Amino acid sequence: MAGNLIFLRRRIKSVKNTQKLTKAMKTVAAAKLRRATTELKRSRAYREKIASLLREAGGKATLAALAGQPLLTGNEQGATLLVVVASDKGLCGAFNSHVLKQGEARYRELAAQGREVFLVTIGTKASRYFIKRGMEPKKSYNGMLGRLQFADAVRLAAELQDLFVNAGLRSVEFAFSEFVSASKQQFSLRRLFPVELAPAAREPVGEPEAEEYIFEPDPGAIFQALLPRFVQAAVYQVLLQSMAAEQVARMVAMDMATRNANDIIRALTLLLNKMRQAAITKELLEIITATEALNK
Repeated sequence: MAGNLIFLRRRIKSVKNTQKLTKAMKTVAAAKLRRATTELKRSRAYREKIASLLREAGGKATLAALAGQPLLTGNEQGATLLVVVASDKGLCGAFNSHVLKQGEARYRELAAQGREVFLVTIGTKASRYFIKRGMEPKKSYNGMLGRLQFADAVRLAAELQDLFVNAGLRSVEFAFSEFVSASKQQFSLRRLFPVELAPAAREPVGEPEAEEYIFEPDPGAIFQALLPRFVQAAVYQVLLQSMAAEQVARMVAMDMATRNANDIIRALTLLLNKMRQAAITKELLEIITATEALNK
């Protein structure tokens, strides 16, 4: 009986220590989420402005200037490069498993269509997942999301651009978890190359016309200069989206772990009290029995 009581006390202490860790991890994830969402909002405005200028310049550029841009057209006979974005760490619920299973499904879907598919992984979990399944990534970027900077997105965009142009790829796609809101994250496939720009919005009839831009040196040169910046901003957005979704998933997972720890502590404490009460009752009965025996 005494041994069981000692075991229960140690178990309760161990669960309480684990609960402290889960609470701390939830707090850290909340702080990282705030930083990620703040940067996401700031970078979104930057990307939308570049996209607007790019559409405006593209609408005024000559066909010759646009035809000479390799990022706008892919090789119909080339391979598809699939970039799967996961995390470097676990303890974030089903975040990694959902993204990786969907990414693998996309890989197999493209392969079933007879296309050659290359893999690039971002995050340690992604590289390990595909290596175990015999799908060796062409390149792996581990440890990037934990210390994400815009310079990392610039470097990644440049390397993907070089692969697309020099390897004659058909397209480059990102498979990642998109951050919609704090309560909703969803798997998303987003094509990076070839770049597709929506046409510039026209002013409604009856509305005053927008100001006419004057491009110097010329719209084609402006378009060529802005396109790499647009690609960098798009890559940065994808990485921030994945980072924010990861932190939300970790917050939810750690909150559930903390609640489960409370339930376990409550159940173990109740069991401990019952066992202590049973031990006290047993000792009292032994004392009463011994006293009555002596009186006889």
